[in-house]
Amino acid sequence: MGRRKGFGPVQLANHAGLAQWQVERGQPKGLIPAPALDSGRWSDEQADDVQARRDQIVEVLGTHPGYGAKRGAQMLAQAPDLLDRKLEVWACDVEQLAEQGLLECVGEFGDYPLYDERQLTSPTPQMCAALEQIVAERVAWLHASARADEAAGRCGWEVAEFEKAAEEQDIRPGRFGRWALEDVERLAGNEDLGADILAARMLGPELAAQHLEIRRRDLDYCIEAGWLAPVSHVRRTVWSGGRGHQKVVDVPMYRVGDLDALKDIPGVDWEAVRATKPGRPSPLRAFAQLAPQRAAVVRAFVDELRERFGLPVWTRFANLDNRWLIDWEPGLDGSPSRDDVAALLARNPVASRFTDGIQLLSAQGKAIHWARRMLQPGVACVLDTETHDLWGQVMEVAVVDAATGEVLLESLVNPQIPVTEDAFDVHRISDAMVADAPTWDQVLPDVLRVTAGRKILAYNAEYDKTVIVDDCLRVEADPQHLRAKDQWGCIMRRRSDWEGVRDFLPLGGRHRALGDACAALEMLTSLASAPEWVLERAQEKVSA
Repeated sequence: MGRRKGFGPVQLANHAGLAQWQVERGQPKGLIPAPALDSGRWSDEQADDVQARRDQIVEVLGTHPGYGAKRGAQMLAQAPDLLDRKLEVWACDVEQLAEQGLLECVGEFGDYPLYDERQLTSPTPQMCAALEQIVAERVAWLHASARADEAAGRCGWEVAEFEKAAEEQDIRPGRFGRWALEDVERLAGNEDLGADILAARMLGPELAAQHLEIRRRDLDYCIEAGWLAPVSHVRRTVWSGGRGHQKVVDVPMYRVGDLDALKDIPGVDWEAVRATKPGRPSPLRAFAQLAPQRAAVVRAFVDELRERFGLPVWTRFANLDNRWLIDWEPGLDGSPSRDDVAALLARNPVASRFTDGIQLLSAQGKAIHWARRMLQPGVACVLDTETHDLWGQVMEVAVVDAATGEVLLESLVNPQIPVTEDAFDVHRISDAMVADAPTWDQVLPDVLRVTAGRKILAYNAEYDKTVIVDDCLRVEADPQHLRAKDQWGCIMRRRSDWEGVRDFLPLGGRHRALGDACAALEMLTSLASAPEWVLERAQEKVSA
């Protein structure tokens, strides 16, 4: 029987009595020659030569592939020349020893370096001396520094406040992300800096009232009187009513410095305010004439808009934001726009004084205006797909004109893969129904043609866009404008805005592409109108 014609790395290691890692590491060191055969394998002669030099190779490479820094630290601490010194060696100490060129990195395991077992178990005197110095410097730094939370607590600040103050004072953290105690004490002793940080601290309405030691309603009086305004807002998720829905609200945030400044307002007896018992009128109520005055002005402005344009206009007060929201249903031509109403507000000598407390178009109003634009001739189309599986390949596609409802495209599509049972239970499109249907690359030109130059609307746009683009990539076709995110519009998201909920609500369509596209168009049409209660109230006024 003839000898093997060439050796791969595993066969070479077995033939020479070496571990595979020894073969791999021996090559860059010149201990293992480069493969001589055109196939990239070692020749028989090379394998025999490596076998003959096996002891020499082992002497250079050792018998262990090496240890990581954590295990290496334990081994160094237990080495005979270091055991009596009772050093607490950390992985970072091993890494620093290697950085100084005193410990050889012999390989890697994943992204972690491996160190020579022989040096870890029998360190040289030079290594021992260097390691003692490394450990001493680390221990000294740990004693002379603090973590960010410890440093912030020493100053009486939050971590973010401490880090911002340190950056402004050009102070940087050192090793392990720790802060020098000398720098921390310098920051803690800076009274002006501490006062500025406390003054800049932000509090929500409840904590702001607690800071002033007044009732929450008394804080509202301060806001209504024009003494206090939020500096920023943060987004919070809250439960909405008793329906179990969640919604995202913008919570106003107030500066502590602005709150403290309220104490200097002339004519206010803060002790009397704090002494007011629950249920009793507050002394601050006399100063808070802004809210009812603003409410009357806003309602008068809404009546002016309603009369001028002959369209439904409505308003409501957003308590958390302390502002009035004004919405209106646009005409068929999309007017008045937000800019039109903003110009009227600016020209109104009374209402313009309250511009900062008025928001033109809430999320609901924006959804109405968006839907009305999408229903204009030639602007948009509504698309729907059915797929062979969830996030699967397209089995049916339909496109209808958003303005007229005309069917622009309806086609079954052969996905060239069997439909799943779950998908079939939803849309009832069988493999037999699509057996003679065109494939996606054959349907794509028609999809591109009927959607070109239009906004592509879908009830769940992210889903339909994803499955269409994935199918294009699968058949190596260019999705063209179907790939662009700004070419798509999501009716489901706008519906959630219109209804004032965070949830994404199901369409409840017929689960065929054309039926669902038509159902989505019906939903789009309903979003283009004011809420029923607004229309009913407008009708009552006309009847009266």
